[in-house]
Amino acid sequence: MAPLQLDGRAETAALLATLDELAPLLDEQRIMVEDEELANLLSRCTIDLRARAERDELRPAFLREEDLLAVQQLLTSMDHVNPIILGKARSGKTALVHELVRRLVKTPQEMPEKLRDLPMYEMTPASLLAGLQFGEGWRANLSTLFGKLAEQGAVLLFIRDIHAAVGAGVKRGDDDDDDLAAALESNLHNGKLKIIAEARPDRWQAIAADRESFADLFTAINLAIPKPEQVAEIVQHVAERHRNRATIEPASQATAIDIAGRFILNQAFPGKAIELLEDSLLLAERQQEPEVLPRHVVECFGNRTGLTKLLLDENERFDEIALRRSFSERVLGQDPSVIAMVQKLALLKARLHDPARPMGVYFFLGPTGVGKTELAKTLASTLFGSEERFVRFNMADYSGEYDFAQLFGRTWGDSDAERRGKLTMALINLPFAVLLLDEFEKAHRSIFNRFLQLFDEGILVNAMGEEINLRNTIIIMTSNFGATIVQGETWGFAAREGIEAVERRVLRETEEFFSPEFINRLDGVIFFKPLSQSDMRKIAAREMRKLFEREGLVRRNVQVELDDAVLDILLKHGYSIRYGARYLKRQIEKMVTYPLASALLTRPEQTNGLLRLYVAREQIKASWVANDDEEPLLPSPEEQALQLPQTVEEAALFIEQLHKRLNHLIAQLNVVEARERQTELMDEMSSPSFWDDHDQAQFLLAELSNVARRVGRCDDLRRLYDDADQLLQRIRERNERRLFPELMRMAKRLERELRFAELEMLFSNPEDWHDAYIVLESDQAGLRWVRNLANAYLEWSLGKRFEAKVIDETPAEDNLIRVTLQVSGSGAFGLLRSEAGTHRIAETGGEPRLKTVTQVQITVLPVPTEDTPAPASNEIETTVNNTRADGYFLRKLRVTGRALHRYSGTAAFACAGSERAVRELLHSLLLARLAMKKLDDFIQPSDDAWGSVVRSYHLGKRSTIKDPRTETVHTNPKAALAGELDIFIEAALRWRAALPARR
Repeated sequence: MAPLQLDGRAETAALLATLDELAPLLDEQRIMVEDEELANLLSRCTIDLRARAERDELRPAFLREEDLLAVQQLLTSMDHVNPIILGKARSGKTALVHELVRRLVKTPQEMPEKLRDLPMYEMTPASLLAGLQFGEGWRANLSTLFGKLAEQGAVLLFIRDIHAAVGAGVKRGDDDDDDLAAALESNLHNGKLKIIAEARPDRWQAIAADRESFADLFTAINLAIPKPEQVAEIVQHVAERHRNRATIEPASQATAIDIAGRFILNQAFPGKAIELLEDSLLLAERQQEPEVLPRHVVECFGNRTGLTKLLLDENERFDEIALRRSFSERVLGQDPSVIAMVQKLALLKARLHDPARPMGVYFFLGPTGVGKTELAKTLASTLFGSEERFVRFNMADYSGEYDFAQLFGRTWGDSDAERRGKLTMALINLPFAVLLLDEFEKAHRSIFNRFLQLFDEGILVNAMGEEINLRNTIIIMTSNFGATIVQGETWGFAAREGIEAVERRVLRETEEFFSPEFINRLDGVIFFKPLSQSDMRKIAAREMRKLFEREGLVRRNVQVELDDAVLDILLKHGYSIRYGARYLKRQIEKMVTYPLASALLTRPEQTNGLLRLYVAREQIKASWVANDDEEPLLPSPEEQALQLPQTVEEAALFIEQLHKRLNHLIAQLNVVEARERQTELMDEMSSPSFWDDHDQAQFLLAELSNVARRVGRCDDLRRLYDDADQLLQRIRERNERRLFPELMRMAKRLERELRFAELEMLFSNPEDWHDAYIVLESDQAGLRWVRNLANAYLEWSLGKRFEAKVIDETPAEDNLIRVTLQVSGSGAFGLLRSEAGTHRIAETGGEPRLKTVTQVQITVLPVPTEDTPAPASNEIETTVNNTRADGYFLRKLRVTGRALHRYSGTAAFACAGSERAVRELLHSLLLARLAMKKLDDFIQPSDDAWGSVVRSYHLGKRSTIKDPRTETVHTNPKAALAGELDIFIEAALRWRAALPARR
């Protein structure tokens, strides 16, 4: 407009004419400003897009020129057409409209004239209902708003997510049952307002079929999904736009595109990649990094979804052994099931799974309480970072004909939740989850068929027409098929049928129940075996640890020690093939929690907070025990008795006493007769017919071994005595005092060997003469002490001239630490058998109240011989798995395994360097455990709080070791841990011999 000149009448007339032309525009602006009611309504439910564009707050859209032109053409057409932009979430619908507004504000000269000066407002169904719900209600206020906007002339309204208007705003009891979509339809039919809407294609398709008149208000523009090269270019534009904040490397852009494409399946490009990249930028800024690196993208997405770095980062190594170990620590005794899940993770890591299906579809079969649900939870926490990603449906609740709609939605439901169905509501916000369909066989058959599509395509379509992408979900069904077979008399402790045959029968029963189409859509049908007693024992220990973490104990700062006999009694009352671990957990609640509660409520004053659970008369008890620091411990008589002579005269008396004891032992062992019998047996063996009767020959060989052992032992002792006596005479005759220390060394050895020869007279079973296995076990906290005690037994064996070696060891990373020793030598088992039990180590640190308590469980077994009875091969189930670790004693651990005796539930475990070694060791250890069960070796733990504790190590300012059974005390723990265990072993043998005879 040319500048106005105010001189002369002509100019005045021109000015008046110009003002007349401007009057309508001025009136419009005055109305828009002065209509406070309209301004109030707009502020309640809309966003002024023009104002945001002027402040550069709108995101630009890239490579959308054709779509932008299509929107402009519809808005400027003479037919008053309202465009609706259809596209998946994050496809760029909103960005396209914002780009239109941005250009209208920034470069109006390049835009259609009809659109340049339009006021533009953004709203959503949610903002309309929330902002207009006052006074006469949202319907009246919506009519007022749209009426006033129509009075102002041309206005452009942008309604996001318009599909959400269908069914919105209707409440039960309302006089008016029109929803927001109907209200919008009635207000938009006059065509006075220009509308741009956006919606998701699946929802709009359902609306078009059901609400045709509402859909006819709009003309669809389908937003094309950009090609991969276009996505990369768009993401690069976004990266350049943020270069003033940080550098976003091309590798980071590619990582964002890759992760978004693989895992963000309910959204579309380019928005899902842009959002991930911008979130990664924020993470880099928080970490004060100048660049956005690929690791930021991986970390950002992992934090958002919980998805394991194993799948997100190509550089993350797939450690199959570590994964198996991690799964097996939570799911006990189900190695084939664990292997199947780890193999699935390997496929996902290698990207060899079918991306057009769920991550996995599995059917878990087996009796209750054997780990099916626990494996699903473990998978959720391992793969998705939390058990909160675990969704469970009890399909027995959907056995009716009309329960189908509860899961998949009712078309005529009163709310979105009812129309969507329970499956959608549970999974819509959990794109990464493990879906467990428990007792699947109890659901109605119509539900089976509906799941076929879900298993095949990974897409859940509900009654609203929504498509929920479940391709990042693992679906697991469980069933108790075959439970009657497992629980019946044909399997279990009286089994006549191997587990493989049972598994085949269960699978056959399952395939007969479900259709072939159903079975063929599964990635695997996995059978869960009943748990063995050893597995249940580990579960019991784990559940007890969980119990000790409850608030009542933690808040009171109470330390609880668990006697090993408690686990025995829990297994006795809680082991059930039919109910599995669930029954055991109920028994823990029943048998343990009350004694704990009673002890807590009657806690003595000034107690140190140490509470022990133990067994007394078949019941679990809880008692407060004294602090180790407060218990005065003196050296035991055995320890004090180890005083050697100081003079030659005393030495002569001492050696003479040893001589008398030796003669008494020779008489007790009938060595003269034994020597004669040895000669007779040797003569018989030289006979050509000796081996004609194999059984008789074996019997005579066993007798010869026993006789030769007695004769050899006494001959060795006689030589030791003769050597000591000769040295004594030499010292006396030649007065060679310098040889006195050597004499004392010989006398000490003679006394020790003689004492143990006398103790062997206390042996009560033939197995006492066998070699021994020593199995030391503890949790991760006891790793150091398992090794320390193993070294102590190795040193003790060396001092006894026994051959000792480590034959089995778990890797240090395992949750359960185990070391197995084999001690070879006559009478090794008889001497060591009383070492079996709980070894308790209490260590006091620098602070007086800083004390850690560790418990190591020791089992002593007789090494089998050729005469040891062995079960039939079909009674033993052996499984071995590869591992890769270095042990402390055994440098290369390559194979781990388990042997299970099906009849008794007895199990043995081993880990060594080769499969052959593991299999041989498993067989021997299992025979040893079965032989131990037959020995009358069970001694009821004492009724006091120390229960099954056989050795208590107190290490602090005043260190001692005590056997609570015999009251034997060693005041030099360092020496004891170096192998000086004789005083404990001797005292325990005498204590055992003094016990009343046991049946």
